[in-house]
Amino acid sequence: MDEEKENTSKWLSCEECSNWAIIYNFRDNRVNPFDPFDNHIINRGAKGEYSIQYECLQSDLCGGWADRLKGILSTYAFSLITNRKFVIKITKNCDLESILVPNKIDWKYDKSEKYQANETKVLSYRWNFNLNQVFRKEKNLFSEYKNVSLLIIKAGFMFSEPIAENVFLKSKVEKLGYNQSRFKIVYQFHNWYKELFQLNAEMQKKYEIFTKKIKPDGDTKLICAQIRMGDPGSQSELSKTVSLEFWNFIQNNFLINDNNSSRYVIYVTSDREEVKKEAKKFFTKNQVFYMDKSSDHVDLSSNCKNTANVILDFHVMQNCDIGIVSHSGFGILGLWNRPNPFENLFVYTNKNQSDLKKSYWNRRNMFFKKYTNLDDIFFT
Repeated sequence: MDEEKENTSKWLSCEECSNWAIIYNFRDNRVNPFDPFDNHIINRGAKGEYSIQYECLQSDLCGGWADRLKGILSTYAFSLITNRKFVIKITKNCDLESILVPNKIDWKYDKSEKYQANETKVLSYRWNFNLNQVFRKEKNLFSEYKNVSLLIIKAGFMFSEPIAENVFLKSKVEKLGYNQSRFKIVYQFHNWYKELFQLNAEMQKKYEIFTKKIKPDGDTKLICAQIRMGDPGSQSELSKTVSLEFWNFIQNNFLINDNNSSRYVIYVTSDREEVKKEAKKFFTKNQVFYMDKSSDHVDLSSNCKNTANVILDFHVMQNCDIGIVSHSGFGILGLWNRPNPFENLFVYTNKNQSDLKKSYWNRRNMFFKKYTNLDDIFFT
């Protein structure tokens, strides 16, 4: 392994990426991730609009839907700080615009490719978690790029989180109308997701029909179970008995001691189709729902319909009253996408979180942790 690949592998232990990520070649369009930044407010003058774009192209390693959302929302946070127009360009395997469309923020990318090479800058942050230390201390953001029309960011982690702790950016964040300590994705996820996205007309109709079926009235309590088994044969793969632990936890904590347990409806998402079917066999006295063909990893699948089902799965999770999820981005972000992100949220995780800091796939001594504060679990 040459030096570049070796250095890359140190920061590729992303939660949605498995071992195949380590051998990915990042030489194309790679730049120094430690470029200095500035809080300069961009002047939109004669040269036209200045933009910042989250990008995921066919040649990129982008991670799963959760990794992409982390990059998207972090780039959006940077667009607010730098006063640049926010753009999303995801065309890998499936153009995002065929599934989600802009809501309040017009994030569509320019298909005319009007920018010249010298008018763009690619910032390949990927999963370089060392950038958190850089952004926490930087006085400025993007000043050296003030004449660059289009900044392109490729990233799969929440690189905007340090803004909430950067004393030099406090005034700027507050001028935007935010409490700086809450300028974090967990607190802004639900609002930002709504500002950015709505399902296309066909998907929205499907969503409305489905949610009315699983939550027909105000008395229904929706329990959402998201179980990530991991890629077969990889370091991330969990024991096949893990799903049974989820079913028993739901049964023992919510159904057995409730005289009106029939009001609970169970919604299951997973990266394995058989796990969803297993839930239906286990919960014989409660309704169990799931989306068919929504188990694909969007970075590997070329089936746009299945990718749409994955995103629809995620969209549905904002209706959950109770969440029991794996320690993975899809489940955690899916439950964060609610007005109260920590309400009735349980994460299947390590008892000792320091084990995960050493290696994210070091899954042992697992239990269901009630997730009530951001620091309860290690999540990037």
